[in-house]
Amino acid sequence: MSKDIITSILALVCIVFLVALGIFYIQEGSFEAAGARMDAVLTDLPEDAARAASDTAESANEVIEDIADGPDGENR
Repeated sequence: MSKDIITSILALVCIVFLVALGIFYIQEGSFEAAGARMDAVLTDLPEDAARAASDTAESANEVIEDIADGPDGENR
């Protein structure tokens, strides 16, 4: 069963990669330009993911503080 899950995840990653490459090919007009654009996207991915995680953590912290303060904004 574990082998099936790993195979499914690998297949999904390959399909997403090929679809993205195909979309970039249509937009850019060549596989060379599509590959360059994909490289740029993958280079920016860690920074974008870190920024999204930071924003999510800040939002969660604000929600927790709002819950702790109560409905009227005062600590009880």
